Amino acid sequence: TPPNRPPLQSWRTTRHGLPITYFKCWMWKPNKASSEEMERHMAYHVHHLIRRMRGKVERICIIFDMRGFEGWMLPYINQAVNVLRQHYPGRAGAMCFINVPGYFYAVWKVISPWLDDEIRSKTFFASSEVNDVEKSIAFLNKMNLKIGST
Repeated sequence: TPPNRPPLQSWRTTRHGLPITYFKCWMWKPNKASSEEMERHMAYHVHHLIRRMRGKVERICIIFDMRGFEGWMLPYINQAVNVLRQHYPGRAGAMCFINVPGYFYAVWKVISPWLDDEIRSKTFFASSEVNDVEKSIAFLNKMNLKIGST
C-alpha cells in the first residue's frame, strides 16, 4: 500500500479479507450532487473496493457512522442501496451501523421490509460501545462473514 494512504477507511480489511469503506454521514452532502453524479461516485468507490479484493474474496464491507444522519437523507440512501443491488449484486458482505441515533431504529422497522433477505442478513447494528472504526472492525472480525458467492 502507498505511504500516503488515507488512514483506516480505504486500506483496511476484515479478518475475512473484505475490503472496508468507512462512510461518515456527517460529511455526506448528497443534495449537492445530481443523481447521476452520485451513482458515478458510488460506482467509482465500489470499483476501488473490488480492485482491493484478494484471493477468493468477492464481497465488501461498509461501516456506516450515523453521526449527523438526518431523515432527508433516506431517499439518497435508498438510491445508493439500489445501485449496489442492481449493478453489484452479491458484493455486499457486511454493512455495520455505528453511532445510530435512537430514532433510526423506528425508521429501520419501516424500511427493512423493502429490502431483500440477503441485504437484511448482512446488516448489523453495533451496540453503543462500538463507536469508532477500530471497534467496528473488531466487532465484525468476531462474526462468520461470507467472503464469496458460495
